Amino acid sequence: MQYKVFTIPIVGGDEETEKLNKFLRANKTVKVDKELAVSGDMTYWTFCVQYLIPPMTTPVGERKEKIDYKSMLDENQFRVFSLLRKCRKAIADEDAIPAFAVFVDAELAEMSKLDEINEKTIASIEGVGKQRTDKYARRMIEKMYEANRESDIKNS
Repeated sequence: MQYKVFTIPIVGGDEETEKLNKFLRANKTVKVDKELAVSGDMTYWTFCVQYLIPPMTTPVGERKEKIDYKSMLDENQFRVFSLLRKCRKAIADEDAIPAFAVFVDAELAEMSKLDEINEKTIASIEGVGKQRTDKYARRMIEKMYEANRESDIKNS
């Protein structure tokens, strides 16, 4: 449990009030104590906010380690993985959504390991539910087909 104290002048404390409100919206508040204080010719409110620290916070400056899929996958799997990423990007651009909302890299890596990519095998990947399978699997397969066809035309 943590505590944070805010001091807000009675007159002209709009900026400090906004800081308090922003803090309250952003944190899980347990308790707020309010006191009126006088210091010389200044009168102000003091707020002592007791709040919880979220358990899943990452310390400032710490980043999650990136996975090197090139070293994790064999050459052919990495080629398929790269193709899947391009297909995912095209779908995300069409739908104006972030690419990870279609499939995350870990799911694409698992797809690249499959002998055959179809709706059923995509649905079997851990983390890929029915909703994303219904929404994106068919389009992903179509994009892969188009990309492979373009590659075959270039190589002819």
